[in-house]
Amino acid sequence: MLVNGANVQNNNTGPISQSPVPGNPVVSIPATNLNIGMDLWNASPANAEATKLRHNQSSAPGAGEQWMQQDDRELKRQKRKQSNRESARRSRLRKQAECEELQKRVEALGGENRTLREELQKLSEECEKLTSENNSIK
Repeated sequence: MLVNGANVQNNNTGPISQSPVPGNPVVSIPATNLNIGMDLWNASPANAEATKLRHNQSSAPGAGEQWMQQDDRELKRQKRKQSNRESARRSRLRKQAECEELQKRVEALGGENRTLREELQKLSEECEKLTSENNSIK
């Protein structure tokens, strides 16, 4: 797999000869496709049907059903992951909105508290003035 996510396929099916090493004979090793099944790892919902068809055409009848089941499971897994991401995003947005609403409420209640304290201070001063006036009249 390349850095940008593209797959490189090794399509050689013939034997590969290793270079001779002193003391070791030349050995023929059949080439392998190292990307077997990688299309399942990188499957997107858009190409899932094409993958199913490709596997179904190239495999035995029993194996095709197995590939389709794996593709279906992978597709469900991808949908579930996407659904979970969207749910988490909605949850974060709700939490952020709730925090902003609480912040506004804190500011409003703080302002109301200041107003009530000022009113209490004025009433206390007026009460004290009236009490002293009342005492002087007595």
